[in-house]
Amino acid sequence: MSSEVYEGLCARTGGNLTIGIDGAKGAGKTACIRAMSKAMSLAVEEEAECLAGRGAMRVNEGQMSLDIREGSCESDKIAGYIVIVTDGSFGNTRSAAIEEEESCIAAIKAKKKPYVLILNSNAPRAKECLELCDALEEKYGAPVYAMDLLAANDFDLVFEGLLHCFPVCRIDINIPEWMRVLPAESKIVSEILSRIREIAPSVERVYDCDKLSQAFENGEVYCDSCETDVAAGIIRCDLAAKDGMFYRVLSEESGTEIPDDLRLMAYVRSLKDAKAFYERYGEAFRRAEDCGYGVSVPSEEDMELRSPELYRRGTRCGVRLRADACTYHIIKVDVHSEVSPIAGESTRGEEIAKGMVESYEKDPQTLWNTDMFGKTFKDMAREGLLDKTMPEDTRSKLRKALTRIVNEGKGGVICILL
Repeated sequence: MSSEVYEGLCARTGGNLTIGIDGAKGAGKTACIRAMSKAMSLAVEEEAECLAGRGAMRVNEGQMSLDIREGSCESDKIAGYIVIVTDGSFGNTRSAAIEEEESCIAAIKAKKKPYVLILNSNAPRAKECLELCDALEEKYGAPVYAMDLLAANDFDLVFEGLLHCFPVCRIDINIPEWMRVLPAESKIVSEILSRIREIAPSVERVYDCDKLSQAFENGEVYCDSCETDVAAGIIRCDLAAKDGMFYRVLSEESGTEIPDDLRLMAYVRSLKDAKAFYERYGEAFRRAEDCGYGVSVPSEEDMELRSPELYRRGTRCGVRLRADACTYHIIKVDVHSEVSPIAGESTRGEEIAKGMVESYEKDPQTLWNTDMFGKTFKDMAREGLLDKTMPEDTRSKLRKALTRIVNEGKGGVICILL
């Protein structure tokens, strides 16, 4: 057995590996114990009700005890099972053993123990035997190995298969780095999460790792590689995106068509000024949104440093240093607009008004998108909001007044006449 498989079994069992050999009567359980004990240099012991093979094997951190016994010898220490099934070339016929075989595997599944199958045959390489192996693997969902247990055998693959049938402790899903900045509710990320949630409950063993690959066979995101750490019970699945998907998602997120590297560079260049503006005034706009008033803080580059000025106050003399800079005061103003589409007789107008209120309660957007005289109510309300702007001369006066308040205001009463 390879050292890697041994170390993995040692890690999963704490250094004490007890294997239960189970199966239908006459399938070859005793032959399997004797064959495995011989191949692995274990001492064969006759117990009261069953046969057992015991020994120890060296691993990196010392030794691992190995105990192989018939599954009929009940023991809570059994870490996994090897189920012996027959093709009918040994002992009972295949049909006579099926019922007991199925009952045995059902009991092992109920215990939630890892298991593999050995198909005992006097012609393990025959086409019929290999076809039966495939059918049994599909039926029981576990690895099946064809062997002649009365001949010399190498059990490395059997133990490797058993190691892969131990439970999964963790599944790591790695998505492309550029997807990690997308929110969970984005189309592509939500689709990935949906597929993972759908398939994860069925990935119970390391052996089931192929199910992850199959879950991403169809779609724009596929499984690029799937690796396992059988000693730790970890499956690592690396997802990748098909060609062109990056630019398609980038276009959706930015709201701009970006089909290739050229357009991407042009778009990035266009964002330079927008980024500089946001870094300079973004905080002021956020403050205005939160509390109604925001002020941009001037940077050192914005400051205009004046030459020093001498001044006298009585007999005292001093120097005055002045610095000027522009700041932007952003004020949030709540503007109201009103649309009154109904006029006429009281009774008729009241009926129409009630109908509009009921329509709004059912679907607000439908009412606001109602067309009247070539314009929707929403368009009318928007025009009303745009009309409510401050006249140009009033804006200039307000700016002058605000400048005086900032530079000269001392907390007293200020009267503004516009």
